[in-house]
Order: sequence, then structure tokens, then C-alpha cells
Amino acid sequence: MGLFVFGGEGMVGKVKEAILGLKDFLPKFSFGLEEQKAEVSIPDEHRAEIVKLKQTINSMLGQGKENCFAQYTAFSDLGEKGTSLQFKVEGDKTLLTVYAGAGGKQIMTDLSGEISGMKLCVVAGTSRVSEHFFKYFMQGKQDLIYPYYQPVTSLTIFYTTSGNNGNRISVPDLDLENHFDDNGWLFTPDGEKVCFFPTNLVSDYDESGIDNDYFTPDEANSVGNKIKRGELKLCG
Repeated sequence: MGLFVFGGEGMVGKVKEAILGLKDFLPKFSFGLEEQKAEVSIPDEHRAEIVKLKQTINSMLGQGKENCFAQYTAFSDLGEKGTSLQFKVEGDKTLLTVYAGAGGKQIMTDLSGEISGMKLCVVAGTSRVSEHFFKYFMQGKQDLIYPYYQPVTSLTIFYTTSGNNGNRISVPDLDLENHFDDNGWLFTPDGEKVCFFPTNLVSDYDESGIDNDYFTPDEANSVGNKIKRGELKLCG
């Protein structure tokens, strides 16, 4: 069916106004990034924890930061389909993408961004990485043997209800998904690579990481207690 308009430009303008006015009576739908951003939300505690993590990472970068530890605010439960963090190395920087909002799939643009001068690593993997790290830093029973950390190109921190409910860390390069009960501790071997700690619940060390007890205050030889005794170095 065609629409015919007579009466010159004045009549055309009136018809146009009438058509545009229909939007006030039609249902409103959210399309586009601008409207989507307004709907994204994240719990205040998660926001504060992520901000502290980024600050802590930046404090570990640079010269004079060899084989030292730093502590951010350990993550509270990130929630099923809730908050997650994805780190990905690109050149001489690492990109952090924070997901939250509906279904945990919307990007928090104000918390995401690049961390210049940072590369990723974990204390886990093959070649006895965790054993070398544990025996030197936690037990002090041997000279430092390489490798004691594993460089990786990406990792994700998230929450799952599979098995024991809790936060997890996924490292695609190692085909590893494990517990993430690090109590907020990070490690850098060289002021460039920042290592995260996948944790296990049984062994002092294995390919999946280090026993989570060694990151808690209750363990006499935990990272925090050894730092207090001057046996490990705090990045400063």
C-alpha cells in the first residue's frame, strides 16, 4: 500500500513529526552499545577487588622487582554467571577484560584495559615447575632451579558450581582448570612477568599448582608468614 502526501513542504513536515511522535507510544527496546552499557552492573566488592588487583600488578612491574611477592585483596565468590576476568598477552602488554552484568557476558569497559609492560605466568605445569618453586621459596631446601614458573599467553578467573563451588583459574596453554585459593598473593620473577597461583587441596605441589594452605595465615610456612619473618621478599 502506498502513502501519498499532498500539500507541499509544510504538509510533509507535519506528517514527519506525526511519524516520529509514534516513538513515544511504542515499546522501548535496548539496542546498541550505549544503551547496553547503562545496564551493566557489578557488585561493589568485586569492583574494589579488581581495582586493587590492578594496582598491585602495577606495583610489581619495573626494575628491582626480582623474585618478590605482592598481595591484593583476595576475591570473594565471583558468582555463577557473575564476574570474570580474562587476561591475554599481546606484544609487550597484557589486556584485561572484565565481564559482568546479565549472564556474566557484558564487558565492564571502565575496569577493562591494557596493563603495559606486563606478561603472564603461573606456578604450575610440567617440567617440575611447582616442585622447583616450592622447594626453594617455601622450604628453602635447595638452590633455585629453572623452570620455577611457566609463562602463558592467557588465563581466566571465574566462579563455578562444578565440583566444589568456588573461584577457579583456567589456563588454556596448559589445558588446566584448577582451584584459585591464592589469598590474593602474586609473584614476579623479573618485574615483567606476573605469576598467578593455581591451587590444589591435597599435595604440597604438583602439576596443577601448590597446596592452598601455603597461602593462608594458619600455615606456619605460608607466603605471608615467611615474608613477616624476612624469609621471602615483598615487592616494594
